[in-house]
Amino acid sequence: MPHLFIFIAFVLLLPSYSLAGESSANDAESVPKRESVALPGQSAYTGAGLSIGLAAGVFSPIEECDCMGSWQGQLEYFYSDLVSGSFEVRFFGGDLDRDKMVMFQRYRIHVRFHSAYDEFALFAGPFLGLENTSISEFRKQVVDREEADSKKTRARFWWQQADDEDLEETDDSSKTETNCGKLFAMDGFSIGLGLGGGYNVSRLFAVTGLVQVEYNFSKDVMLSLVPGVAFNLLEVWPWAKGALRSTWISFEVGGQRYVHGGVEGWSNTFFLGLQLGA
Repeated sequence: MPHLFIFIAFVLLLPSYSLAGESSANDAESVPKRESVALPGQSAYTGAGLSIGLAAGVFSPIEECDCMGSWQGQLEYFYSDLVSGSFEVRFFGGDLDRDKMVMFQRYRIHVRFHSAYDEFALFAGPFLGLENTSISEFRKQVVDREEADSKKTRARFWWQQADDEDLEETDDSSKTETNCGKLFAMDGFSIGLGLGGGYNVSRLFAVTGLVQVEYNFSKDVMLSLVPGVAFNLLEVWPWAKGALRSTWISFEVGGQRYVHGGVEGWSNTFFLGLQLGA
């Protein structure tokens, strides 16, 4: 897995090294340092350079599932003031319900086209996603083990008769596991389109938003809505103001829903994150 991160970073940064040989120090000094605009996903529009974002939070699935811990990271490079490329990773981990533990990893590669003004920035672009398939095998092993244990229990106590309440509870538990499992059914590759932006409402604060539609080749479709607020740490941190292009602290509340898949209701994510632009 570390080799994957190294490869992605190499692909994103390769154009910067080729362009560096063609630009002189005088040209670099002549380019004015513009104000940044906060963007969703612990990112910011600077029109140049590298952006790194990290966040930790909670994933709250549908009502019958338990909450899980989550963290995400994003590495974005601006090839120009109009185009950027980014690599995003997100991890979920914890007890999905009373019988099942989940470890989930998702990776995305984005290409974004930007349109920016003094205090407002928009972007749109496609992305390619991939779920770690080894996690699916892990979940299957857990389910198979549970089914085997259940069969052994029924064979041992064959003389006992289950009452109606036990049968009803078993049916509800099976339904819960099915719905919870569908939240992580997007195995393999997926493609999608994202539209987002940010607006600096003042020198210190900004609002952000993201709308994202993702189609998985397992024939699942997921809609994501992510509003957020951000604080411009660069304005109150003297060292960062002299050394970095941007520094934002953000809080985002995301909602996601499966358009197909039989899961009703919205799942929510809550992330507190930090963005650094160099």
